[in-house]
Amino acid sequence: MKNLKQLREDGYSFCLPQKTKLDTGIINKLQCQLMYLVGVVIIHVTPVSEYLVRGVSVVDENGDLVTSLDNDLEKKLVIVSSDLNLWYALLQSAVKDEEVNIETIAGRYMKF
Repeated sequence: MKNLKQLREDGYSFCLPQKTKLDTGIINKLQCQLMYLVGVVIIHVTPVSEYLVRGVSVVDENGDLVTSLDNDLEKKLVIVSSDLNLWYALLQSAVKDEEVNIETIAGRYMKF
């Protein structure tokens, strides 16, 4: 497991399913909890190819659609649906990238 800073330095980018379901109430609650964070946070990701094989549309950090023709496909990871609210809370918090661990999980263990 690597932290967010290490993965970004290695050239990885983080993508999202195109049709995300977010809950602003949960995001606000998580932001409050992150202010008093002790330890590290774990975000689960899966390779973008897992989504594309299943026909799930994915967008990159710029909002561009990711396709199997992208050159750097192996360096793109998708935040799993169950961690999307936490991801958005982290983006709006003061938590350092070193305090966010990224764990890669196989597609068969997740809901698309």
